Amino acid sequence: MLTHIISKAGWAAAQSAGSIAPDGEEFVHCSDRGVVHVTAGKFFRGQSGLLLLVIDPQVLDVPVRWEAVADSPLWFPHVYGQIPVAAVVEVHEFPCEPDGSFVLPEAVAVL
Repeated sequence: MLTHIISKAGWAAAQSAGSIAPDGEEFVHCSDRGVVHVTAGKFFRGQSGLLLLVIDPQVLDVPVRWEAVADSPLWFPHVYGQIPVAAVVEVHEFPCEPDGSFVLPEAVAVL
């Protein structure tokens, strides 16, 4: 399973459009449950109003490529195209902690 962090407003817009589209790039940034906290801490630190989507990659009809990113030894899944709302199998609140960090929701941690 893949994960994707999105604002509540972004998720509402995706539901209306029927898919999550790349935002100014050729791919949608995703993570897996083992590294999503890294993504959250780097790009979303202290932000509220976020959701964590769990995506079934087998439902996607576009390429998913695991790629290295600069300044990190970790690899992340990038979805090259739109993610249909039907591929989202779970939606979880993703609040930040008082220190601005994030903790993986228990339901996602045990997938």
